[in-house]
Amino acid sequence: MSATLLAVALSLVSAAAYAAAAVAQERLASRVHDGESGVLRMLGSGVWWSSVGLNASAALLHVAALKYGPLTLVQPLGALTLVAAVPLGARLAGRRVTRLEWRGTGLTLIGLGALLLTASGPAPDDTLTVPEALVVAAATMAVIGVLSRPGTRPGLRHA
Repeated sequence: MSATLLAVALSLVSAAAYAAAAVAQERLASRVHDGESGVLRMLGSGVWWSSVGLNASAALLHVAALKYGPLTLVQPLGALTLVAAVPLGARLAGRRVTRLEWRGTGLTLIGLGALLLTASGPAPDDTLTVPEALVVAAATMAVIGVLSRPGTRPGLRHA
């Protein structure tokens, strides 16, 4: 197996582990309703600490992936945690993934694909100049501003 394929495999397993841990912690935290005593009870739960261990394992897998692949490949693949958490969380909740969730998942995948394509261009070691970085930052802020302005559909503000 090539180093790049190993980095991708480790990144995918890491993302799945992060997603499983996040879903477990969210489900456990959602059951806490009575303030500090509920939080202390949650911290005494084996499920909570198992998910913390799963997070630690995912972090180690992520670091191992960085040994075999570049940051521009491994880090974006970490965003697959978001993609994996949606169907996993729905399944554990005993419900179907909603159309809005599928749309968000699809947009996440499109963004991830675009990021991977641009990061793996003909000169992946080239960096942006300061003016180029400022243009990218300004464009990003403009898109976020447009999508979050009052009067837009509420689903766009939950990303």
